[in-house]
Amino acid sequence: MRKTITFSQDSEKTLIPAWKDYVNNYRAVNFSTKKSYDTSKTLDQKELLVNAAIDKEIGNILKLDCSFIDKEAYATNPTYQWATFAVVNKLVDMIIPDVVTEDFLHVANVTNIGYGDIADFEIKSGDLFVVTKNGNSRRHVESQRQYTGNKALVPTNHTVTTEVDLYRVLAGKESLADYAMKVVLSIESEIAIDIMTAVKESFSTLTANFKENAYNEGAFKKLAARVGAANGGSKAVALGTEIGLGTIMPTNDYLKMGLGETYSKIGYLPVFKNVPLVAIAQKIDWSSVDYDFALDDSYIYMISPQTQKLVQVVFEGGSLAIADSQFGTSNLSQKVSLHKRWAVGLITNAKYGIMKTTV
Repeated sequence: MRKTITFSQDSEKTLIPAWKDYVNNYRAVNFSTKKSYDTSKTLDQKELLVNAAIDKEIGNILKLDCSFIDKEAYATNPTYQWATFAVVNKLVDMIIPDVVTEDFLHVANVTNIGYGDIADFEIKSGDLFVVTKNGNSRRHVESQRQYTGNKALVPTNHTVTTEVDLYRVLAGKESLADYAMKVVLSIESEIAIDIMTAVKESFSTLTANFKENAYNEGAFKKLAARVGAANGGSKAVALGTEIGLGTIMPTNDYLKMGLGETYSKIGYLPVFKNVPLVAIAQKIDWSSVDYDFALDDSYIYMISPQTQKLVQVVFEGGSLAIADSQFGTSNLSQKVSLHKRWAVGLITNAKYGIMKTTV
């Protein structure tokens, strides 16, 4: 049976609340995320508190009082290193599903499954029955059935490999709080790309009434109205990057009068033709040479957020850290790989539309 790390009661009261508050503060400061957090301490002070709480929890796991032993003595201990990444993994796993859910509330649903499991989704039809005028002497009209489909998602392994050097560890320059936060943001960014790529790549599979190859005002409103009506009257919103949403404007110069202040302030119109415009944060393709955008600005997605989410995100089990032998390389560095299993798939019974625009 696979064993997982369980935090001590002390950490339940100190480390976990401090970590969650640090994450909220970090995201609010660096990404303008609307999160509430304790304002009595600075972000740097909170980072120090989280690091201290992590060190204490590592000691609890090892039944070792690390405050007495010099850092030089325990930093290269293999068991200490295992406990370190066990705690970090626990903190990462605790936050990632919430971050993905919050950032893609309109689009994605998050599910957690155990190791070796497969996520199976039942897709019920969202269509209504056709009502037919019938004669007095006919018992039946054309029969209709509600079809239910199933689709499975099998998570695949994703890996982040980092490297640290012994001197920085001994000097206390390696912040575990900052490391864990960067891992969370890296995984969230990759999942964000997976989510929006899954929706974008479905453009060719949509029927003619649910896709537009170019923007114009009439087609924009018509697509929004169709998506809303097809989803039982659930109001549709237009989703896209800020650059993409910035192209959704009246074509008539007279109608543009009075929109300049709002447009200049946020970069796009909050509402156009009674359709709310919702921006998704652009991401960077970190494998690119010159910080290329990862999300396509030229696609606008028309969705009804109150219906079933378009994309399913499935996490399998917890994170796994694999480290090289402690600083056995010639330059006293150590590679650590964090493995996380997830899958992303477009699985929904909701109707949606996609419009291409020129940026």
